[in-house]
Amino acid sequence: MQIRTALVSLLIIIQGRSITCLDLGHGIEGRITGGELALANQFPYQVGLSIEEPNDLFCWCGASLISDRHLLTAAHCVEKAVGITYYLGGVLRLAPRQLIRTISPEVHLHPSYNSQTLENDIAVLRLPVEANLCDSIRPIRLPGISSSSTNYEYLPAIASGWGRLNDESATISDTLRYVARFVESNEDCCYSYDNIKSTNICMDTTGGKSTCTGDSGGPLVYKDPLLNTDVLIGITSYGKKSGCTKGYPSVFTRVTAYLDWIGEVSGVIYS
Repeated sequence: MQIRTALVSLLIIIQGRSITCLDLGHGIEGRITGGELALANQFPYQVGLSIEEPNDLFCWCGASLISDRHLLTAAHCVEKAVGITYYLGGVLRLAPRQLIRTISPEVHLHPSYNSQTLENDIAVLRLPVEANLCDSIRPIRLPGISSSSTNYEYLPAIASGWGRLNDESATISDTLRYVARFVESNEDCCYSYDNIKSTNICMDTTGGKSTCTGDSGGPLVYKDPLLNTDVLIGITSYGKKSGCTKGYPSVFTRVTAYLDWIGEVSGVIYS
């Protein structure tokens, strides 16, 4: 597929300098298991993370922008991070509207995170510079404290990311994709996993529409009809080792279970 790109001067930012929002047009092709291609500006809160770990190891995860300086992601993505490159505002993974690089990332893992069980799999990241907010870079709203008891069961939700297309894919996607499914009850999710907690939220993956490797840390979003806006309700955490397309639920960290902690660390809180 032909790719059209409006050329601009790119400056990789390191510790305090950043690329402003870029106006790029692209052709699209992509990944996420059984999903759809994302449109420009459809998920302005979606951030890609290229994470450097000790011994020159690298991994890719997703994240959600929740303010001009803070993101939410999975703790298992960043627990060993010694450097992070943030890709903001793009559909093509390596052509973001803003690129931020830090060699000393400010990472706040949840104090009760368990790397063995993935319980409390959530982390707050603080950007070294402000995100340049525009149509393609925009924070997503968190649920309000007043709705912290909402379970979202059987409501439609959307997960997005640059993860693998299927279990046979050798690499993650170059383009952003999404799946629209329904939130599954935790009771039903327990039939597939023996470690589901009240701090988890699950998504039905019937038909092989699911998150996959490379989507970890990315958003699960509900369109709240009362607020008339997207609300972040989950953070991609894990799935079955047997594969992404087997129909087992995808498991997310339930954002409503951590609203107080997120507010304490980031100052982002809604009533």
